[in-house]
Amino acid sequence: MLSEQRYKIIMDLLEQEPIVKNNALCKLMSTTRETVRRDLMTLEEKGLLKRIRGGAMKIAKGSAPSAYESFHERKQSQVVYKEHIAKEAVKLIQDGQVVALDSGTTALLLARELKGRFRSLTVVTNSLAITNELAGASGIELIVTGGVYKEDEEAFLSDFASLIFSKIHVDIFFLTTCGISVEAGVTYQRMDEIPVQTKMMKAADCTIAIVDSSKLGVNSLVRMCGIESIAALVTDVGISAEQRRRFEKAGVHVVVAPERSE
Repeated sequence: MLSEQRYKIIMDLLEQEPIVKNNALCKLMSTTRETVRRDLMTLEEKGLLKRIRGGAMKIAKGSAPSAYESFHERKQSQVVYKEHIAKEAVKLIQDGQVVALDSGTTALLLARELKGRFRSLTVVTNSLAITNELAGASGIELIVTGGVYKEDEEAFLSDFASLIFSKIHVDIFFLTTCGISVEAGVTYQRMDEIPVQTKMMKAADCTIAIVDSSKLGVNSLVRMCGIESIAALVTDVGISAEQRRRFEKAGVHVVVAPERSE
């Protein structure tokens, strides 16, 4: 079955029901879960539906994705995929290291995975959400940047929040972003998100992007850096073979988090 035929089946179903499930689509179209995920990702990128846990939902006619989504809104999006990514990313950390976590929602899920795993780990963050998550956690020394607090991001932003990074060394910076592509590199929705991430990157030996597959190939408003600044990408099984090939050709090591039972 051609991809265009599958797209039509999916959209026809969404005209009849507000939500479609991955399992039902696999049976209906006699195809794999990976193919269904890739189809839903393509249709979401076109603004035709919204992916949710285990399937997709219809977007109301006349509505359009906003240019900016708050931290709270982003926490509700792609949750299962982000959890898979966090569980895979934590395997890249060793005891005794210093890691930097930015204020992204996938970084928050990674912070949860850190608890109880390490005897001695230092975490540097500008995220109030991560600070609250890790405060008092055994085996974790927590360094908070401070700065100007932005409620809609639950984080400390501005140049002031980045001052500490000229004084410290970071082993791994786990970067989250609104979009990442070989052509445009790492991009964000707003300018004020970039200064802290840039300083984290400069302080780190390597930068690993932890990004769900809905953001792959997406170019947001403001460019932070080129793809050559990213050592590795941890993403979910929604990445296509072509996307993986392009990232790896550009020198980015790609780690795909395996699918877990939903």
